[in-house]
Amino acid sequence: MSRGDPCCIRSGGGYIGPVMIARAVAYFRGMPGALWVLSFGWFVSALGFGIAIPFISIYFHGTLGLSITQIGLFFGVMAVVRSVFQILGGEIADRMERRSLMIHTQVIRALSFFVMGIAVYQDWGFPAIAGSLLINSVFGALFQPVANAAVSDILPEKQRLDGFAITRSAINLGWAAGPALGGFLAGYSYGFLFVMSGVITFGSALVFLVFLARTEMERLPDRFRFSDLVAIKDDPWLAIHAALIFLLFMVHSQLLAPFSIYAVQMVGISESQLGLLYTLNGLIVVTLQVPVTRMLSGFRLTSQMAAGALIYAAGYTFIGFCSGLSMFVIAVLIVTCAEIVMSPASLTLTARLAPVHRKGRYMGIFGFAVSSGWSFGPLYGGLILDAAGHHPVTAWGLISVLAIAAGLGYLIFAARLPAKFNAPTPSTS
Repeated sequence: MSRGDPCCIRSGGGYIGPVMIARAVAYFRGMPGALWVLSFGWFVSALGFGIAIPFISIYFHGTLGLSITQIGLFFGVMAVVRSVFQILGGEIADRMERRSLMIHTQVIRALSFFVMGIAVYQDWGFPAIAGSLLINSVFGALFQPVANAAVSDILPEKQRLDGFAITRSAINLGWAAGPALGGFLAGYSYGFLFVMSGVITFGSALVFLVFLARTEMERLPDRFRFSDLVAIKDDPWLAIHAALIFLLFMVHSQLLAPFSIYAVQMVGISESQLGLLYTLNGLIVVTLQVPVTRMLSGFRLTSQMAAGALIYAAGYTFIGFCSGLSMFVIAVLIVTCAEIVMSPASLTLTARLAPVHRKGRYMGIFGFAVSSGWSFGPLYGGLILDAAGHHPVTAWGLISVLAIAAGLGYLIFAARLPAKFNAPTPSTS
């Protein structure tokens, strides 16, 4: 850093100091208030989710005695169900008032967390906890496309890339705080951990109820048909995007079940250290998501997706070399950079592909692909770690191959996708 007046240090297109601060303030003020309310409610929801979910796999493995493959199979079944309800949620989002849907889904998710806490205290065992978690997942799947469609309702097209970056930052702020608190609570009581998740999730429903106004939306003119659930066949660009996202999220999903078990049970870091790694992941996203998204907005969306996929491959391969906390920190840094690069672009591409009255449907199909990746990713990773966990570099390298395939797929996709869907989106100043 050069010495002298900090107002005169040049960075990119302007000066760091009052001018840059003023631009940042103007940028945030230019976003509608409804986006900030939605983002805050999403933050509270992610906080409740982040307290519990990263530690469920450890509870299943360490306390209930399930193998990594069994845990991966369970999460696979859960995510298959979630995938179907992602599409159903998209269809419902195009036909019902979105604010009401978000409130009701969050209330039911809160109740399911309460039941999980009671199940731990009463020693009801795996079936009760798994059933409650499945219900939580179903209503989380209904919530996701509704909330994403609401972002599209609130913002004009030129602000959506930035808008999705802001909501992702809010989600990851909750994800940053949740695991740190969850790591402490898990050492005290898993039952209390789940109860606290329920309390906080209920708080997100209150945020939407009290502060979020109804959004303007284009409702579908036709009645729902079950054939609508396979509408992906009518749009080849959406089908290709969904297939590549599926591969990418098979790799992304390793950060929960396989990674947590590998880091704690195989390498030997503590649960509190694992919580700090998840907190680091969330804090990096919160800090860098908006500026990185704006920096990359001059690149085509498929280029951002391909870059994110290849960075994922590097990060997950590096996990195989990790022998302690400090190396896991580096791995999480790399993986988080991939997440920052690709996530807003993936949502923006989906929103661009969607006709005006099909936003919910397209977000539902996108969510189906994401959840399908979450379905098969932990099972794929669990099978590899059970079979080749004593050769970690090989195991994590095999996992990373899927990200390389997705990255190459987006580069090929770029040559075919019409420019109107793939053009750079300069961020609003």
